[in-house]
Amino acid sequence: MSVYEEAVLGLLKNGPKRRKEVIKQLCPRIMSRRKAQNVLNELESGGKVKVVSQRIEGTRRFTTWYTLPSQEYLLSVDAGRVVAAIERLRGVLLRPPTVEEIAVEAGITPGSAEKWAYRLAEQSGWFSPRSELIMDAAERLGEALVCAARIRDHTVSDFDYENDPEIVREAERFLKKHVELLPKLTEDGVDVVSWPSKALKNLGKWYKPKDRIQPTFFVIRK
Repeated sequence: MSVYEEAVLGLLKNGPKRRKEVIKQLCPRIMSRRKAQNVLNELESGGKVKVVSQRIEGTRRFTTWYTLPSQEYLLSVDAGRVVAAIERLRGVLLRPPTVEEIAVEAGITPGSAEKWAYRLAEQSGWFSPRSELIMDAAERLGEALVCAARIRDHTVSDFDYENDPEIVREAERFLKKHVELLPKLTEDGVDVVSWPSKALKNLGKWYKPKDRIQPTFFVIRK
């Protein structure tokens, strides 16, 4: 067995991985993309690796998984739902979701969600969030959504985001992909008038934005 085959099999021993994850971890540190694909094809032909194409939950797109034959069961329907739910929720919660949140999003029982979440933790990057992380993420989410609403309403220049470039980046992403989560703001953009119900669900409670009003300076002539 070549060192390249050993690298691939070693990567898959902890569970199935999507093709993009395999390529990301192997290339170019261990081998080129072309070499990696050749090795994967050879392992598949030799029966050492199985290739499974699965539809991404909630989309028409498919993704390719590589797995050891003994671990193919991990790519069951519920497992696929859990992985897709974790990815979707991470994008709108700015943190790993709880088991209960995964269960609701995937439409499965909490027990099944917990089982698959832990089994697939290494592949999905999931871990059970502590209360401190949930609170911190809720604050960042609230700030990002308010910032996105200010960009939408053309009032963002009146507020100080100089030291929070990450909030601005997340705000731009929410404005592009999740505009339905943005709150309605007062005319001056200072306060929130109302939150969409789904945003409140993700925030956990009504969120009041931080004071970011830019100071106004006046020149006094003597």
